[in-house]
Amino acid sequence: MGEKRAPATGTDASVQPADPPGARASAGAGSGDVPAGSANAQAVRVGAPPGGGAVADGTTGPVWRDPVRRRRLLVVGALYLVANIGYSFFFLTLGTILLGRGVPIGTVALVNLLGGIYFGRFLVAPAVDRFGSARFGHYRGWLVPTQLALVLALVALSAVDPVRRLPVLLVLIALVLVLSVLHDTALNGLAVLLLPPADRGVANGLQIAAASASMLIGSGGALLLYAHAGWSATLLALAAVFTLPPAVLARLTEPPRRPAEGGGAPWRELAAFFRRPRLAAWTLLVIPLYGIGEWAASAPQSAMLLAADWPMERIALVQSTAIAVQIAAALAAGAAITRYGRWRPALAIGLLGAAAVAGLLPLAAGNGAIVPTAVALVALSAAYGAKLTWISTVSMDLARRSSAATDYTVPMSVEGVCVTAVTSAALALAGAVGFPWIVAAAVALALLGAAVAPAWARRHVGTPHRPGGRR
Repeated sequence: MGEKRAPATGTDASVQPADPPGARASAGAGSGDVPAGSANAQAVRVGAPPGGGAVADGTTGPVWRDPVRRRRLLVVGALYLVANIGYSFFFLTLGTILLGRGVPIGTVALVNLLGGIYFGRFLVAPAVDRFGSARFGHYRGWLVPTQLALVLALVALSAVDPVRRLPVLLVLIALVLVLSVLHDTALNGLAVLLLPPADRGVANGLQIAAASASMLIGSGGALLLYAHAGWSATLLALAAVFTLPPAVLARLTEPPRRPAEGGGAPWRELAAFFRRPRLAAWTLLVIPLYGIGEWAASAPQSAMLLAADWPMERIALVQSTAIAVQIAAALAAGAAITRYGRWRPALAIGLLGAAAVAGLLPLAAGNGAIVPTAVALVALSAAYGAKLTWISTVSMDLARRSSAATDYTVPMSVEGVCVTAVTSAALALAGAVGFPWIVAAAVALALLGAAVAPAWARRHVGTPHRPGGRR
């Protein structure tokens, strides 16, 4: 703003695990609330024996050689392709369009305040976990209606003049964001049910790559189309993209899910989330420490480049290249996580991030030499994409089947809030203390995160055994 039956198959058995996730819950999992990172959880979810061993759903060997697993990953990629389109369009593209048509900057700033709706994903996650359709699939029952409603809302927006009918525009934007919140939260829960632990590295790399591509569609792609075809054609094109996931979901059978035991208000699950020490430490300590170096260093990036007399065309070229490399880095990180486990890639990615941040020190001091600066910027973007893949994978490992949407959405929402808070604070501090101090502090923080995150993961997150892989 996935398992099922893949688009190209005709039977549920061709895509579903031989031992459906949750099928053995009554034998060894009690309520089914077993974190994905534990050995017993592997037994519950994918039929592996406790303590590791080959899983029963064909998750041995390279992912892309198994047609069932390959289709499963393609389903995940297709569903996440629309994840950020609405958000990126309304908060990266719409402002440019409105300013270009003479809307005052103060009004545009007020429009951007609606973005707070999207950051409230974690607030609705317990309700998405609690209420669902047994007939159509718990999370699928949320996804199909919200996707169809998003198509209709975007078609309605195409008929609204964004300047002359601004109040109507704001109402429809709010509607799209609410629908996006429900859609993306349900999608997170479905992904947890769909993916066995051994495939989550590759799957989350594909997910982050697809989400990055959706950012490009909703921002630069939409703005380019608007410049050539106008408002209505742009909104109709975005609506057309949203018709892809319903086509995928129409042939999808959701894996079984055991609901959480007990009653009470679903939002009590949020408090319960933070009462679990491992989840609280992961969400409030490990994630912020692991990412804060890159977040702080990227905040004054454009200001540093302009201060070093970089022309706008060069900045745009390097930033576009960086996004493309970020997508590739997410895919590579996912493959590495699948091959080497959780903590080793975390260490390598953390050190890459620290080196990339350190590479910005000359730029912070006013030396904007083209080649080293471009390399540092691209490396920083690659590190961010790889880190986001790792964070997403571990968050999925820690999620329980009975509260999949909540357990996965809360950490990812906290990551988004932290990015916003840290970048805003770093940019404000840069004006007071100067760029060198901000980047130097970011280097120290990146090194701290590179030490803390792998150590925590090695102790608290289990690694599915894969023949030929490492534990």
